[in-house]
Amino acid sequence: MSRAASTSRRLPRSAVLATAVAATLAATLTPPAFAESLLPNGGFEQVTAAGLPEGWGPWKPAGNGTIAVVDGAGPDGSRALELRGDSADDRTAVGRRVTNPNPGKVQFFRVSLDVRAEKVAGYAAAVRVQYVGGGVPLSLVGRTSGTHDWRRVTEYVAAPAGTTELSVEPMLDSASGRYLIDNLTVEAVDAAGVTTASPQPTGEIELAWNFAGLAAAPAAYEIHRSADPDFTPSADTRIRTLKNFTAAEDATTAPGSAYTYKVVALAADGTPLGTTAPATATGAAVFEDQQRTDVLSATAVGKETRLAWRFTAGATGPVSVYAGRHKVGTYDIADGGVTLTNGQRRGADGFTVVRDGKVAATATRGSLQHPRAEATRDRLADARKAVAVPGSTPQKAWQQLLERVQAGPSAYGGSVYSQNCVWGSEAALAHQLTREESYAQRAFEGFVASEQDLPYLTTTNLLESANCIVRLAQIYDWSYDAWTDEQRARAHEAFQRMEAFFEVGHHPNIDRANDKASNWVAVIRGAELAMRLAIRGDGPFDLQERRIADLTDQLRRHLDGAYADTGWDQEGLDYLSYGLTIAAPGIKSSLDAGIGALERSWNRPQFAGLLMRSLSLREKTDRLQWGVGNPQGGVAVSPLFFESTPKEQLPYWLWHFERTMGVGGTTPMTASSQALATVLYWPVGVTPRDPDRGPASVRRAFLDDHGGAYQFRSRYQDKDDVLVGLTNRNDTHLGWNGYETFGLTLIADDATWARSTAKDLTKRELLSKPLIDGRPERRSVANDDSLGQGSTLQSRAYEGQGGGFVSLDGHLNYEVAKARRDIAVDLRPVGGADSVIAVHDAFADSVPHRYDWQLSPEAGVGITFGETESGAKTFLFRKGDSYLKGWVLDPDGAELSVDKGAFRVTRTGTDADFRIVLATGRGTPPAAVADGTMLTLGLTTYNLDDLASHRPSAR
Repeated sequence: MSRAASTSRRLPRSAVLATAVAATLAATLTPPAFAESLLPNGGFEQVTAAGLPEGWGPWKPAGNGTIAVVDGAGPDGSRALELRGDSADDRTAVGRRVTNPNPGKVQFFRVSLDVRAEKVAGYAAAVRVQYVGGGVPLSLVGRTSGTHDWRRVTEYVAAPAGTTELSVEPMLDSASGRYLIDNLTVEAVDAAGVTTASPQPTGEIELAWNFAGLAAAPAAYEIHRSADPDFTPSADTRIRTLKNFTAAEDATTAPGSAYTYKVVALAADGTPLGTTAPATATGAAVFEDQQRTDVLSATAVGKETRLAWRFTAGATGPVSVYAGRHKVGTYDIADGGVTLTNGQRRGADGFTVVRDGKVAATATRGSLQHPRAEATRDRLADARKAVAVPGSTPQKAWQQLLERVQAGPSAYGGSVYSQNCVWGSEAALAHQLTREESYAQRAFEGFVASEQDLPYLTTTNLLESANCIVRLAQIYDWSYDAWTDEQRARAHEAFQRMEAFFEVGHHPNIDRANDKASNWVAVIRGAELAMRLAIRGDGPFDLQERRIADLTDQLRRHLDGAYADTGWDQEGLDYLSYGLTIAAPGIKSSLDAGIGALERSWNRPQFAGLLMRSLSLREKTDRLQWGVGNPQGGVAVSPLFFESTPKEQLPYWLWHFERTMGVGGTTPMTASSQALATVLYWPVGVTPRDPDRGPASVRRAFLDDHGGAYQFRSRYQDKDDVLVGLTNRNDTHLGWNGYETFGLTLIADDATWARSTAKDLTKRELLSKPLIDGRPERRSVANDDSLGQGSTLQSRAYEGQGGGFVSLDGHLNYEVAKARRDIAVDLRPVGGADSVIAVHDAFADSVPHRYDWQLSPEAGVGITFGETESGAKTFLFRKGDSYLKGWVLDPDGAELSVDKGAFRVTRTGTDADFRIVLATGRGTPPAAVADGTMLTLGLTTYNLDDLASHRPSAR
């Protein structure tokens, strides 16, 4: 976790308030007995002819990292394994598997190694241990950073029952520098209690412990720490207490300091059951600060106002603090904040921190009174008005919500924890809207049942728990006023487990410092932010100032890195919806708390505009595809965009929402997972308006040159509207992605004429894009991943219609000398057609290839081809009386075919040009006149070699 290099940090309030240690502690359990190392060639002395360690397989999925065995580099002058990386994008490792001798039970292992680091920075320089068949997250052993000489590291890991093998991988993962490893051993341990202490580059020391063979099941654990390796646990050494959880972090360390840890297991009555063997760890010499956002919060605490700030890493010096226009004073950045009296505040509710003469961060005064977030007084008042409108979408959503709440958890799908957390959150909202306490009691039942069943760290997927924790935060916040002190205390105990879960949960998709765009960041960091804002200042929890600033920073970078100004992101609409349904409560909670750092980043992407251009009015809401998005269905996150949609566009977004996901829409979502958002965020007083009569901002094309993504729409009327999506993968980041260089999706006249794969990435017949030698993108690697190195040469929207022109370069993604696409999307009636798309794709390389220009329509479309019309070859897609007709200009050498439902135009050689015109409509397809590289439809001529000059009139 990110944290500045501070040597003085306050103990968590939970540690201060923990119960006293029993007077007599049980003795440390039987010392561990170790078997011989299970790991062959852990000293890396045996080397292959290629210079790699014998028996170890290389792993290099990304970047230019190197693997070598270096003579004489080990701590004793022997050989050592060397991993090098020159950027945070490098991922390099070697790995091998060892057999678990006791797969039928929890088996402990001691992992030891010598490690040396030179200028190591990034996600992980460590030995990754994964548990094959065990179904739990990985362990990172000996994680290090910076520069240091040889150091011996020993940590314990626990392989759960069912683990057949351990995958052991020394790695430099998303990290740069020189990382050396030697004398790596993995020994099975016969022990009753072990603790692992793992230093993190950001300063925390993460702890995990396991007990076996105790007289009773532990009800709680006390974490003890001392600078004395031979210490005896006592009240003075206790730093934290947790119930029913076996991992946590120590965030109160000092740089370069060594600490020894022991964990005491307690029975339900507080009697000690046993103490683990000691574990010693040395913190990083310099703590890595990953903060990249200036964050200010202002919180009412009694009659005072607490201002807390955290600045971008490396910031030093003075800052000026203003309450309204009044300067309160000048403070040092290192102070981290100041508490203002009412006299200092002078009635102001807005605060500003100025650094170097510029506004660095702003905040408005937030309250700790519940409900704190989302269910605010104004939103609740509007929600009551909205659900009172007969036959309206919010009324229908509200009625169905109450029916589900009355029916209980069984009315919801999914696991026990999922059913109960959603049930509880809807019951909590029902309590707020009706003021009936019985709903708050249902919410409590859902809270307890869900939290008790959360998988936490027992599955490989940290997302599963985060999905529910955001709901548990809502339950607590919205039900707090109706719960007893005992119920609140029960919730606090549960939230302490959740705190620990977030502290020690790791995955590259959330841990990489330079890439926060994955949906994992939205889900896991968003859920944690919602939770911490809900509980801060309550019971054992302090104001969580540093961690909230850290989470705010990560979510700001997620929003700025994942979503274009148009709202587009590479993972597709389903993951956009999934990530933001979890992140939005945290984001909105921060805004409701008065923290201004996310306001611009949340309001910048035009999410509503993207959905308007991407969701059709067909019966099942067919939609444009990119990433791994599905071809049909509504988008659950949609109502969460009502508040962030520009005011002048909101009536038109509401019109489209009602006709797609509203009560009378093509795919009503009044019973979706975000039905409560429909009730809570409904724009009361806004009248839906036809977008075709709206401003250009809701009708013109969406152009994103950074990501290489473009959406066009002819109109907003019915199932015959024409929607076109183009992609080029100009950029890439962690997370799901599709094969999108020169990608096309096309919906028109109640048919999907060009689709994509969703997650069926191996089904190449579902792609609508050119393929080279049967490969959709990169040809030099087996997994076809996209390099994200496309570029946009030109893009513009046509005046008076929803079409436009785009020129794209994709030769680096295809790995050929030339790959260029010029495409004109003309969304006005032309020559009897409803729309025309003219495309010129040009390829060239030093060696010959097979080039397939492919369109994949929805199932049930009839395809014929081969007719000649004015020198051009034609093809025809039919569904009912709807058509897509195509002309292949300069057809010599082109072979037309259909394979597995996909239409192809194939050329072979060192170069290939595809000049193709598509027309869509109903009834009789139009005829055209071809003349070399030009095709004329009606009165409009398209010059395929000069599409940039095409300037169509308004429709």
